[in-house]
Amino acid sequence: MANENIKKLWKISLSMTSIWGAKGDFEIIDKFHPFWEKLNNEKLIITNEILCGISEETKKILKDKQISEIRHFLIHRLHIIDENSFRNCLNYFFNGTNVSRSFEEKRIFITVLPDRERKALINSLNQKNKEYIRLSIVNQYYKLLPKAGILAYDISNCVSICRLGMHQGYLKESEFASYLDTLAIKAQENYSSFEEFGLASVVGLLYSMDSLDDRAFDYDMAINYYTEKLKLALTHPQSYWRNLDWKLKLS
Repeated sequence: MANENIKKLWKISLSMTSIWGAKGDFEIIDKFHPFWEKLNNEKLIITNEILCGISEETKKILKDKQISEIRHFLIHRLHIIDENSFRNCLNYFFNGTNVSRSFEEKRIFITVLPDRERKALINSLNQKNKEYIRLSIVNQYYKLLPKAGILAYDISNCVSICRLGMHQGYLKESEFASYLDTLAIKAQENYSSFEEFGLASVVGLLYSMDSLDDRAFDYDMAINYYTEKLKLALTHPQSYWRNLDWKLKLS
């Protein structure tokens, strides 16, 4: 039976391919070196740093920069300005986003079209048109995803929002644990591996980027950026996903 620390790490690892990303996780794993050796020897204490994925900075200049970056992300990417808006955002991802629903609608639409008609439809659209980008993404990836589609996008970002919310004081640890328990089970029920989950999450990021990013959307740059993020999560020797078992018994 897996110990509770391993279960906690498994659950927070689902945020590695979220909008916020795993940069903080890798920094913390390195900070607690040898992280996995300590974990296996039951000498690793799961601190708030590890749970939230945000290092505790001691130097004022670094702490101020960190606070500014988190605040900017919460406001400009997730529209979180206080506890009420945090709860709204959390519930939105927890209950299923419009992004996932939209992807599924387009996937159903595309699958009933013959190949020639599908390609003709996509090619008839302006390549800078959002509909062209979205249909192209669905067409490229829908066969590679399981029935759950990009549900992993909702789950990954919801875990990330829980972690950021606990760091900001919006979420108590008991609530945090309850949300992550539900999200982790949902992930295991709908995907067969970290690879499958991660791909679905990244496809969701690509599908949503034109609406989430306030800069001009560049599909080629986005796909390179997010596929590199997925590659890092799957291949880095210190990554959670390289050191944990997808089929871990969580209950």
